[in-house]
Amino acid sequence: MSSPDVWVDGWGFISGVGPVEPENPVVALPEAVEDQTRKILANLEKILQRRGLGRQHVVSVRVHLMEFKRFHDRMNRVYEGFFGAKRPARSCVGVAALTRGALVEMDFIVKEPA
Repeated sequence: MSSPDVWVDGWGFISGVGPVEPENPVVALPEAVEDQTRKILANLEKILQRRGLGRQHVVSVRVHLMEFKRFHDRMNRVYEGFFGAKRPARSCVGVAALTRGALVEMDFIVKEPA
């Protein structure tokens, strides 16, 4: 099993954040891509808060998305609302499958203040 986040020299690498309930990962996933995106971003905030950080410290995001054409715009509206006008660099790729049948999963790179 891998670590969900690794921190080295002020940089955080947060991988494979899915729309799961971290305290109870067997709970069913939300059905809508918008709700899955919200859950992922809420999970990110919990990880950041443990280190005294916020969304403004996220410098890069990689989005893995099922059915890219169908879900991209819907996921993107939630994503843009979360990050606001100052969004991190991002790539978004379509994938064939994700863990537990999720529709979306994200990786994040975070920079702690000097």
